[in-house]
This record gives sequence, C-alpha cells and structure tokens, in this order.
Amino acid sequence: MEAAERAEVSTETFLGWIATQEGRFELVDGQIVEMMAGAKQGHNVVVANIVMSVGPQAKSGGCRTTASDTAVQTGANTIRYPDIVVDCGPPDPDATIAENPKLVVEVSSPGTSLVDTTDKLDEYQRHPAIRLILFVEPTLLSVKLYRRSEQGRWEAEKYENLDAVIDMPEIGAVLALRDIYDTITPRPRPRLQVIDTADGSTPR
Repeated sequence: MEAAERAEVSTETFLGWIATQEGRFELVDGQIVEMMAGAKQGHNVVVANIVMSVGPQAKSGGCRTTASDTAVQTGANTIRYPDIVVDCGPPDPDATIAENPKLVVEVSSPGTSLVDTTDKLDEYQRHPAIRLILFVEPTLLSVKLYRRSEQGRWEAEKYENLDAVIDMPEIGAVLALRDIYDTITPRPRPRLQVIDTADGSTPR
C-alpha cells in the first residue's frame, strides 16, 4: 500500500506555526523540513564576523542585516532562512519575510553544503530581488560569490586568499576575507596536483 501524500502547508500557516517553535525549520515545496541544530563554533564565528562587518556599511544605505531568523520566500510554498540576509526593503518591525533581500549568505555546516549549492542556489537565483549570493566554508579558506549582472546573468567569483576583499556596491559594502575568518584559522583549500610525465607517457 502506498503511503498517503502529506497535505501541503501554505506559507501563511507555516509562518504562524514556526513562531511558536523552538527548533529551526524551513518550508520546502509545501513540506516542513527540520534544519540541523548545534552548529560548530567556526560556523557561528563566521556568521557573527560577516554581520559585524557588513551590517554598519549596509545600514548607511537603509538596509538591515540579520542572522538566521529572517525568512526569504523563494517559491509559492517555499520559505528559506539563510544564515545572513541583507534586506533593503522599507523598514517594517512586524515583517516576517524579507521584502527586498539583496544579499543572502549561507555558511556551510556538515551535511548542508550539497543542499546549499544546488537547491538553495537555484532558488536564490530565481528570486527577483537577490543580487548577491555568498557561500562560505568556515573550516576551509574558501568563499564563493554569485553576482547578478545588470543584464540578469549570474557570474561566479572565487576567493581563496586572506588578502582578498569582496566589493559589493549593490549593498554599499566591502568584505575582507580577513574579517570573515577573524579569530579562526581556516585550512587552505586543497589544490589539484598536476602530474608532469617528461616522456609523454600516460600514468598507470
């Protein structure tokens, strides 16, 4: 016997329900999904560092920077909670969903990288307001930014050097990798080893 299909949950019902919950949840295609809790210290430090760096800069342009609890609606019945959101919509203390999210940040945790860089990336890129999507590895020196051009094309930028600085005029901010990884020591990203065979033979 086939299992009965679960009824879809509307965004309105989900937002009312999650306000009473202690855990972390997202709504994906009308289904409530529990998110992993208990992030490691490196994850939390990176989130705090980015908020402290970007927040004051984005504020000067009328944008608000929040961590974890700002909802971004990426589909008719899909609600995500990025690690960081820079919302440049009109201020509304009663808002439950970011009206004009310009930047979303996902800091990877064990088990989340695949979803972050596949499903969530696709959803964020379809959102009409989002201009910047930032993925950060807290244990590796690895930051990837997806930027929407004026023509609507998405372009990827990789940053793997502590001296690098990410320019984000879309929100009036710059973000140095040294600030992202302040007080933690990420490992360098592993490099591919190119094998040079002097005689032209194929390695076995």
